[in-house]
Amino acid sequence: MLCVAIVLCASDLWGAAIDGYVLNPFTQARIPGIPVAFYVRQDGQILEMLRKETDAEGRFSFAGPFLQSGLLFGLAAFYDDIPYFSSTLEAGAQQQVILEVYEKTDDPSGIRIGTHHLFFALRENAIECIQLLQIHNTRERTYAGRGDGRERQVTELVLPTGIFNLQSHSGLLHQAGEGRFFDNQPLPPGRSQRSFSFNLDARNFASPYVHQVIYPTDRLEVFLDPPSTEIKPPFIDLGIVEQHGRQYRKVAIENLQPSQQVAIPLPFAPSLRWSLKWVALAGAFLAGGVALALSRQHPSTDRARALKRRQHLIEELARLDDSFAGRPEDPHYMDQRAHLMREAVALTQALDV
Repeated sequence: MLCVAIVLCASDLWGAAIDGYVLNPFTQARIPGIPVAFYVRQDGQILEMLRKETDAEGRFSFAGPFLQSGLLFGLAAFYDDIPYFSSTLEAGAQQQVILEVYEKTDDPSGIRIGTHHLFFALRENAIECIQLLQIHNTRERTYAGRGDGRERQVTELVLPTGIFNLQSHSGLLHQAGEGRFFDNQPLPPGRSQRSFSFNLDARNFASPYVHQVIYPTDRLEVFLDPPSTEIKPPFIDLGIVEQHGRQYRKVAIENLQPSQQVAIPLPFAPSLRWSLKWVALAGAFLAGGVALALSRQHPSTDRARALKRRQHLIEELARLDDSFAGRPEDPHYMDQRAHLMREAVALTQALDV
């Protein structure tokens, strides 16, 4: 959690010291008698070098031979058992540092989600989900949730059963019941960001992904990879976008309220099931080709390409059947399907020669 550090620039290192004070910006009161820690990064690790308490006027000062001009460092003020961190600072680049702290509350009514991003992608037999939340605390107090330390329960999340490989990228996530999770990072006034990821077993995931809304949400944005699905209201189809070198279909829905459930159609869950079905149905004519391949010690390049093309055709048939599941008599569907079937059968016959 980052607290805004207000930096006043200076041209010279101020007496080989880092000076500043701790302030509640809403009351303008300086905070006496609280710990402030000085951190540096060394060998990839964050090390606490010193810790001091603020004086009667809320001021602090750090000095020592380690304070060379240009040293990168960070500060943290610990107020009411909650740490408030500065951004990364540079020795000699500021005259003094103001660390902002706040009173705390366990009332979540000031919490809302500006934008909630969900990324879905198929990775082998797993559905990978990455979520990014832009959280806005509209009150003048830090929302600290319940509990303390590592077991503190702050931002609540409801996730599907059967998830695995859950990883938080902005704090700690712990489970408080079936499908119920909490992030442990307090939320100061203003905007914060949280992110995490998990996997689902695509072979057993048969229904749409259901997103459970906990806090008022201005906008839910969903990114689907592969981007081959028909999007219907209430989603807004924003077309195909590229993120981190991959293409996604981007859809959105706005103004969600607590307890609302949003069913998100995943294009690859039914497609994968259809792929498995087609692999099974194609077993009769695949068996001959596989046996022939195994009987040869050095399959030709042409044969390898044909086998790869046939597998691609089977997957294309699965996706096509899924896309037109509600329109089996569609002429365009029937023509495409007949064309793909003819090519798949011809390839199989050629492989069996």
